[in-house]
This record gives sequence, C-alpha cells and structure tokens, in this order.
Amino acid sequence: MIEVLEKSIPHVITALTQAGPDGLTVKELRGHLGSGEQFTRRALTLLLATGAVRVSHRHRPGVRGAVPRVYMLADPNALTPVATPAPRREGVTE
Repeated sequence: MIEVLEKSIPHVITALTQAGPDGLTVKELRGHLGSGEQFTRRALTLLLATGAVRVSHRHRPGVRGAVPRVYMLADPNALTPVATPAPRREGVTE
C-alpha cells in the first residue's frame, strides 16, 4: 500500500498545481485522479504531514451545510513533495 501511495503522490501534486490558488476539495481531487475517497484522503494526510499541502475552507454565500475543506500546495512553485521516503535497504541476517 505504501508503494501505491508513493507512486500516486506526484499525481496529487500535479492536480493541486493545476488547480492553482483555488485548490481542490477531496471530491474534485478524486475526479482528477480517478481514485477512491479513502485512498485520496490517505495521500492528502501524508502530504499534510510533510508540509507540502495546506488546508483551508471554501466559503460560498448561500450554500447550506458543511463548508468543504480545500487542499492546496503550501509552496505553489514546488512540484515535488517536501519529504521523500528513505530508500529501501535489504540486509541479510546471519
């Protein structure tokens, strides 16, 4: 599962970069990626933890109910995640 998340992070960043300063909600991001909600939320949580993505709220006058969270890049000029995973090392135990 971690490998799948690692492979999808560049796609999430690309979608958020194309969205610009308006950002994307989880629903909109799912539409861009064609992925499930749980998977999209996990990828966003990982990016939030590294500081590559920030969250705000989209306020629209006249809309009832909950205000959706909008995710956008913390640094709009960054095209890669802030933190990269450590390379895997395989060792032989004796």
